[in-house]
Amino acid sequence: MRAGNLNTPAYLLELTPDLCRREIDWLWVSIRSKESAEPPAASGLRAPAKVTVRSWWDERLRAGRYLQADDRLLLIDDVRDFTGQRAEVVITCSELVGLPAQYLPCQGVPVHFRAHLTFEAPYRDELGQVTGYRTRAEVALIEVGRPQEDDQLSIAGTRYTVIGYADDTDDGVVRGLWLEQV
Repeated sequence: MRAGNLNTPAYLLELTPDLCRREIDWLWVSIRSKESAEPPAASGLRAPAKVTVRSWWDERLRAGRYLQADDRLLLIDDVRDFTGQRAEVVITCSELVGLPAQYLPCQGVPVHFRAHLTFEAPYRDELGQVTGYRTRAEVALIEVGRPQEDDQLSIAGTRYTVIGYADDTDDGVVRGLWLEQV
């Protein structure tokens, strides 16, 4: 790999145990989307097409951390050192994509983030039966932590109030929220 190919500065981030974003360092990377005939449309915050990132070897690059380059937020899925000489790594990432949004907590400062909205998502009761349809949002924990009920989200010019968590949707990266339009 030639140093000239590493043309994108990126911040290496991690999510702390108390759900705060921590910047570890910045580094130079090369980002390329993996070739695909036609990747399917995103049905959630994670884009279905993987992204390949190349970088110099760094022990701090590991699965579960994040890279932020410009407006792109990438979750590191895998880091491979093909040469075994700790010189160059190839990183496979999932890109988190969504609409530009603003998180407006009841207490605290507003935060810009990305959200994926699903309108008319089936809302299920404790027995798994569909009892209605609601608006559901997916948010990245590294950007907003865990929003609480009565906090508000402004997405695409519309304001929503968080009315609850979407059960079984928190995977440590993305959290689902039930919303009600204000």
